[in-house]
Amino acid sequence: MKNKLIFVLILFFLIFLSFYYGGLIKKNVLLVNDVVIEEFYGAKDFIVQTVSKHFNQVEQIEKLKARNQELEYMAALTTTFANQLNRILEDKNSTKYLPQVSLTRAISYVQLNDYKKLWLDFVKVPPNKNRGLIYQGYTAGIAINKDSRAMAILQGDEQCVFAVYIGKIKAPGLVQGENGKVMVKFIPKWAKINIGDEILTSGLDNIFFSDVPVGVVSKISDGDIYQSVEVKPYAQINISAYLYMVDSI
Repeated sequence: MKNKLIFVLILFFLIFLSFYYGGLIKKNVLLVNDVVIEEFYGAKDFIVQTVSKHFNQVEQIEKLKARNQELEYMAALTTTFANQLNRILEDKNSTKYLPQVSLTRAISYVQLNDYKKLWLDFVKVPPNKNRGLIYQGYTAGIAINKDSRAMAILQGDEQCVFAVYIGKIKAPGLVQGENGKVMVKFIPKWAKINIGDEILTSGLDNIFFSDVPVGVVSKISDGDIYQSVEVKPYAQINISAYLYMVDSI
């Protein structure tokens, strides 16, 4: 009888605890459950991202390997072609065609009200030696030595002058700026020039090597002795643009 009474009392005590502390226990259990679930999903996302990143890197590496093989193949063909060309030139007692360029960057305007003159970094220009400037494969202007610094004079400036050929007939002329426009002047009267003719460097001035694209003819003017044309240039230069300077022809 005594044991039954103790059992009943313990039972009532447990029922009392469940009603009094049940909400608190349930709350703590749910809190622990939320933390565990959050950590589980966090670990899952980390693993998924890591695996995905790994496979993406593998795929990217394979693509780069394939591209590298393609570039190596093209480089081999280019080298072979260059060697063959040099042999032909040697047979004709000519010189090797090996133009060299240096990378430079426009860092600031020389004067704030003149957008055709820029200071360059990285390179040195010999005194009294103009060097051609190339931007994205097109002529951009010339570089000169100014106060022992490299200064770019862009196309459209009157001081930017270099030799070109026009069209398939290779009519000779000189590029020179005029009121901000790019012009080709001193074209012989006999030359038949058409709108849309392409203009390329001739390489005869030791400023550019030959066949660098300049632009196309957009307007033709007929003078008493020479013709002149207005050029729609290919290159559009922005400040802080990287350019290549011709080192040697």
